[in-house]
Amino acid sequence: MERESGYLRVDAPGNSAVTVQVRWTDASRPEAGPPNAYSLLAPTVRRWLRRPEPPVKTPILKTNLDRMFQETARQAKKAKASFESSMKPERREGPDNERTAMNFSWTGAGRGQGKIWYCAHCHRVVIAQVVGLARDQSAIAAIASQLFASLHDHSEDGYDLWALYDLQVRIPDDFRLEEQKLLSGYLSLTFGRKGERIILDRWGLANMTLKKFKLEEWFQNNIAIKLKRLKRDDVETRQGHTVAHYSGAIPLLMLVKLLRDTVGSMRRFPTRYEGGVWECPEGNKIFALQTLRSKKSETLWRDVADRCYCHGAASAE
Repeated sequence: MERESGYLRVDAPGNSAVTVQVRWTDASRPEAGPPNAYSLLAPTVRRWLRRPEPPVKTPILKTNLDRMFQETARQAKKAKASFESSMKPERREGPDNERTAMNFSWTGAGRGQGKIWYCAHCHRVVIAQVVGLARDQSAIAAIASQLFASLHDHSEDGYDLWALYDLQVRIPDDFRLEEQKLLSGYLSLTFGRKGERIILDRWGLANMTLKKFKLEEWFQNNIAIKLKRLKRDDVETRQGHTVAHYSGAIPLLMLVKLLRDTVGSMRRFPTRYEGGVWECPEGNKIFALQTLRSKKSETLWRDVADRCYCHGAASAE
């Protein structure tokens, strides 16, 4: 999956044949085709001249839906089943009427009930549907009514929720996931915005680790910066844990590396480091949050730390 476009399928538990399918595409991206001189140079020239991006053409929902129906009809033909589909009229929805949406249904080699919409805020076209067997009509309808009311195509408060296993964190929505490590007992997520970075690590079995290391020793052994040159203080998370917090200027050698890696991103070039480590006894985990930030992002570490949930649910905010 990618942020701009992707496909997600979730199967119902047990022996049920019902599935949820969500597909999204970025309408602001031109149709894929062979690159040419204009397509390669135009974005760079616009940035140099500080010209706005060309307006995004509102996609025709019926055209997008017809493509999906054609594929579904082919599957029905292979199964020697008749195919029928229906669409409801377009309507506007959302807090600012930013969505153009229409509901649809079909029957063929199974049954589906779905919704397609275009969001003028994030320029995504989303097709979500619940699919099952012919006998699943009532289950499909019940799931669809809950699903369509709960789907969001962009952040509404400026932060995206990232969640995996027992880690939940809200990251500013203009950061992009750049690296991930998902290992037994260890999770790591790295996000980037121009030259800035947010690095969140989570280790398991804290009780075993802290028999051999002090918390700050463990932190020093797992980061690429010397703590002794940084200012140290204790802060508290919203969930009541004491954090060994460090801040200061990024060392020269690291600045050289960052300069090499962030060519073209000088507007957000990081010069300050902030990091903190804490134990979560409730989850028996160690968490470390680090930021490499520019002077403009003075509250970045605190903003993310306040939205990091080491135990409990993010909905508790």
